[in-house]
Amino acid sequence: MNLNYKLTNLDFLEYQLYASSKSKSHKKKRQNSRIIIPIIFLIYGLYLTLKDKNYIGILVFGITAILWFAFYPIYSSWRYKRHFKKYVEENYKNRIDTSVEIILDENFVKAKDFTSETKINGTELKELIETKNHFFIKLTTDLSLIVPKHSIKDKAEFKRRLAELGTEYIDELNWKWK
Repeated sequence: MNLNYKLTNLDFLEYQLYASSKSKSHKKKRQNSRIIIPIIFLIYGLYLTLKDKNYIGILVFGITAILWFAFYPIYSSWRYKRHFKKYVEENYKNRIDTSVEIILDENFVKAKDFTSETKINGTELKELIETKNHFFIKLTTDLSLIVPKHSIKDKAEFKRRLAELGTEYIDELNWKWK
């Protein structure tokens, strides 16, 4: 099975966002920011209240802490997406809109782009992750091949071929960046 396609900024961006959403360190960092900042606001508000014997400090910083806790997921989602968009534009600028060819054989996957040609043993394929618009072929080295769904004519055959090579299929059709 041969696939020929071009990757766009959005393809690389979706992969980066997906990888970030599955990263334990990114999840922990986002959760810590959501919890620690409001605690700091509350402690500072309490300090001002006790120092000045005025309840305005705890009120203002308490409301700020509640707003931060409530709206931080929206803010962090926007911020991370913006960060990864800039990252993709800077680090993948030479790979955007260049031809990629993937050949699925009985024992290996051959990937070819404008700079290199790689032959990957089937035993090195770890997972086939399916999202709404892409397939990500994850290798045992945790690198991934990005395959846009629109470039595949027979998706069932594609999945079958990769299953024969020993990849674990992961259904992430409902995955959405948040």
